[in-house]
Amino acid sequence: MDDGHSLLQPALFRLKSGAQVRAGWMAHDLPFLTRSLRFLMRADSDMLRREMALEPGEIGIIGLLAENPGISQNDLAMSLVLKKSAVTKLVQGLEKRGLLDRQRSESDRRSNELTLTAAGREKARAVHLRVAELHRDWFAGIPPRDQAVFFSVLFRVVATMAERSGEAAAMDGGGSDD
Repeated sequence: MDDGHSLLQPALFRLKSGAQVRAGWMAHDLPFLTRSLRFLMRADSDMLRREMALEPGEIGIIGLLAENPGISQNDLAMSLVLKKSAVTKLVQGLEKRGLLDRQRSESDRRSNELTLTAAGREKARAVHLRVAELHRDWFAGIPPRDQAVFFSVLFRVVATMAERSGEAAAMDGGGSDD
């Protein structure tokens, strides 16, 4: 029976001690791999936030606002899969630092529309460039096509889980009519 492993190199952890540890089925366990990846990326992520003078969560806000000027604060929270109260606190901090503007929606007075200021757009560009540098390091030796497939599949997994959990609106890799 072909379980997909024949197409891939054996999944091995090559340790500093010289030992090689077979990952076995754990090489296909998403919670295990994402936890490991988060741990291994933590130092780079912390360094990025320090360099850019940003708090955890603010990079996601700035990145989504750069692509979605005028997004409602509620839609932003759903897209980030964060509690509205957490996003409110982060938005207030970014607003105080002059990186975003928050205005009441003309169509729904209960809702805020968010846009980046000129300083916020510059910060978003700087973060994007720095993240691209980190990605070059993280994906060294992995062909661009494989990277594109990785992100496409990962985004679809996130979208499927978000839709299923009701935590966020259905996501897709392209445009949306919503």
